[in-house]
Amino acid sequence: MTEIDVTNKAKFIIKYGLVGVLGLTLICSSIVWYALFCWGHIDIYDAKIAGNMVGVRAKAPGKVAEIMVQDGDRVKAGDVIAKVEVTVTEEQLKQMEQTLELSIKNLEQIKKGVTVSRPRVVQETTGGASETEIAAAKSKMEQMNKLYEMGAISGVKRDEARAEYESLLATQRQSATSVTYETAYQPASPEVIRRAEQQVNQTRAALEMAKSNAGATEITATVDGVVYLNSIETGSELKPGDVVAYVGDDSDVWVEAYLSPSEVEYAAMGQIASFFVDRKKYDGTIVEVFEADKVQSDTANTEGGYINKYPAGKTVVRIAIPKEFKPKIHIGNMVDVRFSKN
Repeated sequence: MTEIDVTNKAKFIIKYGLVGVLGLTLICSSIVWYALFCWGHIDIYDAKIAGNMVGVRAKAPGKVAEIMVQDGDRVKAGDVIAKVEVTVTEEQLKQMEQTLELSIKNLEQIKKGVTVSRPRVVQETTGGASETEIAAAKSKMEQMNKLYEMGAISGVKRDEARAEYESLLATQRQSATSVTYETAYQPASPEVIRRAEQQVNQTRAALEMAKSNAGATEITATVDGVVYLNSIETGSELKPGDVVAYVGDDSDVWVEAYLSPSEVEYAAMGQIASFFVDRKKYDGTIVEVFEADKVQSDTANTEGGYINKYPAGKTVVRIAIPKEFKPKIHIGNMVDVRFSKN
């Protein structure tokens, strides 16, 4: 019987059969892994941690003397963001204090009331003879004239009667009108007192504000989070209320992902989604799904002028972060998100 040498065939099978088995195993494993982990899923790699922005404002007029942070720095509530050289002077404070003192004195004087002078008309009669006496003398003179014409009396008697009448007429009483002034107390009206009190309150409030402004040499963060400077630099002029920076509030954060129209079917309200921060997996609930183009981007996530624009043509998906995970997650973190079909 002829022997058949199968050595070469065996070597071939051993050499390439093992590779084939390994390759088949790898293919099968890939199929299983895809079925378990990728089938019905999509992964988004440009999601981020978003949150509400809190404006940090200047409390007093002045000039930025020094900026203590940079964009993207993480700050704690109370950390100094910028130092300000305020413009309230000691002379201005003294003038305001004097104005307040004058306002208080004016109020006290008004509450006391005022003394006013009122005119009083007085009718006075001056002179000697009354009208009755003059009338009687005139009647007597006329009678003497008649008796003289009748020859019953002498001319001397007639002249005496005339002289008496003329004398009384010369001293006839005169009526005179005079004006005198009386003083009287007049209380202030409630409306006048109210206006004076309002003036005092406004002046006092302005003084207290000025004193507070004089001490407002530091602008500090009001919450924990990431700081974003609002285009300020050393030497920038500030007015009270100007926003110096924004701080992303770490206590109010969420995951924000942007899906294309073909991916929207993977996201539904109330659905659980997984996200990864620094390679650590977290689970959250989808709480909002809306089209970016239907939302006014200039009103989205705004505080004091901060604008967070959504990408055009995308659907915005917001995922709530469980409270216990929030201390480990911060605004600005980039995250990967996995959405699964229900």
